[in-house]
Formats: sequence, structure tokens, C-alpha cells
Amino acid sequence: MMLGRRLDLDAKEIALARGRHGSTFACVATMQKVSLSTLAAKCGMSASTVSRALSGHANVRADVRQRIEAEARRQGYSRNQLVGSLMSYVRAARTERFLGNLAMVHIASPEQPEPRPMQQIMIDAARRRATELGFHLDVLRFNHVNDSALALGRMLQARGVQGVVFLYSKPTDITRGFPWERFAAAEIDYGSNSLQIHTIVIDHYLTLTNALLELRSRGYARIGLFIERYKDTRLMNKWSAAFRSFQESQGGIGHLPLLLEEVMAPAVFLAWHRRHNPDLVIGHVDQAVVWLRQAGVRVPGKTAFFNLNWNERTRACAGLDLRAELQGTAAVESVVAQIQRNERGLPSDPHTVMLSGRWMEGPTLRSRGKGISAPAPR
Repeated sequence: MMLGRRLDLDAKEIALARGRHGSTFACVATMQKVSLSTLAAKCGMSASTVSRALSGHANVRADVRQRIEAEARRQGYSRNQLVGSLMSYVRAARTERFLGNLAMVHIASPEQPEPRPMQQIMIDAARRRATELGFHLDVLRFNHVNDSALALGRMLQARGVQGVVFLYSKPTDITRGFPWERFAAAEIDYGSNSLQIHTIVIDHYLTLTNALLELRSRGYARIGLFIERYKDTRLMNKWSAAFRSFQESQGGIGHLPLLLEEVMAPAVFLAWHRRHNPDLVIGHVDQAVVWLRQAGVRVPGKTAFFNLNWNERTRACAGLDLRAELQGTAAVESVVAQIQRNERGLPSDPHTVMLSGRWMEGPTLRSRGKGISAPAPR
């Protein structure tokens, strides 16, 4: 009996409360949790865009993010941070999967028994990109004096390597006999005088041509190129070809003879400089800046210096960034793409990916606007 009375009183109290606070109870009764898809529909955008905006993703414009956040507040939507963190972890785990082994093989030579500093940058970049794509990359050194190309292939196969990137110091045929049919492959720079596999390379010819155009526009009218022979021959003479072609076809930089030496010695360089009096010298050896200053030549006042490979500079200077990281990245992407397409062996139509170098300012050039006006081209 008492229980019946208590229930009856509770019912009456609820009715009175409803009368006093009807609107509040109605709101509580009808409120529903707003989902991400509902919020997206209200905003007129996709759920993925709304999700990225609310998580602070950088690729959502500020004005779009503000609209979405304002609508979320109006709708009473609140992002569950724990769920968001969990999903980020799950998505990351999906991409961190192991797909196979790659190898980068440095082809040693007497002139270059170990990878150059620039090639080490390529190696580091290739490793990073391989990891991002789910592959492990090992670096090996191939010495044709002690090893055979066939033995190299067998060793790579025993390690479970699916794709190979070759790093050369100069064109050579020492990979003859390599079992190409077992691997996806690419090379950085030209490995031989005849193109056999997909190649990643800087467009040295166009890169130097564009640099000469800029140097001429800055008023340099007597430009000289000095280079060690193997640094030119390993690129099929593209440095010297671009320079000589510019002298003849573009003009405006003088006709100084090329200084081409097996090893660039200070005495030979300074004798060439005294004989031809260049207002700018282009080369790989930035020690030339020291040689000039020791000889009483002001750099860049009397003679400026421009480095053909700014990546291997030993002092502050202007020059060409030959994009070592990009070359390493592109080589791995080429090999992985072949693996994904199930392509192995020598391609019937080898592709060459040509990348552009970048101009890098430095203290060995006059600043723009200083010095004489540029001469008109012929």
C-alpha cells in the first residue's frame, strides 16, 4: 500500500515538474547525439573534410575550418579525442607493413672506391623512401676486380632482394652478366653508353644552360669552365657539351678554352686563369677560391666562382644543387613501381627520368644589380 502511494506521488511530482519546466524536459527528451556524417551534411561537405578540419589537418583552408567549427558548436558536436587517436594509430599501422627487400649497389672504380658525399645523400634519401613504402633497403659495394656480376645477382637473390638501384662512378660494362631477369632495376646516372635500364638523372645540359643564362644576365662576360676529366666523362660529357654549345649558339660569355685535367692542380689552374683572365670560373673544385685569393685575386670582386656541384661544397659558395635527395627518392619509386607491376628484367623501352638542378646563391658571386650591365647575346 505504501509502495502504491509512493509511486502515485512520484507520478504527480513528475507531472508538476513537467508543467514548470516543460521546455527543458522536451529539449532533453528530443536531444540526439550529432554524428560526423550529420555534421558533414549540415556543412555541405564530405565527412573526410569535416574530420580533417576538426583534427587540425594542415591541408584544410582556414576559412573552411572556421565554418565547420562554428557549425559543430551550433550542433553540439564534440570530437572524441580518444577515438581519433586510436584511428590515427590504426591507419599508421596499416602503412607500416613490410613488403620486401631492396638493394642499392655502389659500383666502385679506381677514381671513386667509395660513394661520394652526394651519393651518400642519395643513399640516405633512398632508405627513407623505401621505409615509407614498406621496404627495407641495404647498401652494397660491388668491386668488379674481386666479384662477378653473376655472383652479385646470386647474393642479392639469396637475400630476398626484389629490386636494385645501381650507383655508378662512371659509365662501365662491368655489370655484364648480371641476372637482370630476376630483379626490378634502375640506375642513378648513366651506367653505360647504351641505355639498358630505367635511369634517374639530373638534366645536366639544361641545368647548366639555365645557369649560364642567369650568370650572363648578371654581367659576367668572360666565363671559364674548369673540370676534372672523369667528372665530365661519367656524365657523357654533358657539362662540357652544354658550355661549348652556349659559347657558340647563345654567346655573350666569351670564348675561353675549357680547362680539362685528370686532376685539377693549383699551378695549372692559376696559369690558365692568368692567361685568359675570366671574370667568373665554373667548376667542381671550390678549393679554387682559396687558390685565387692566395694569388691576390679578389673573389668575387675580380673573379667570381660558381660550383657545378653545390652539394659537395667545402665552403660557402654559389652553385648548382643537383638534387641528390630527389634522385635517391625517384630511383626507389621507380623500382617499387616495377615490383608492383610485376615487371622484371631489362625493359624493352627504358625510361629516363630527368630532374632539374636548382640555383643556389652564395658569397662567391656578385649580388644582382652590382657590377656591369649584361652584354647582349650574339
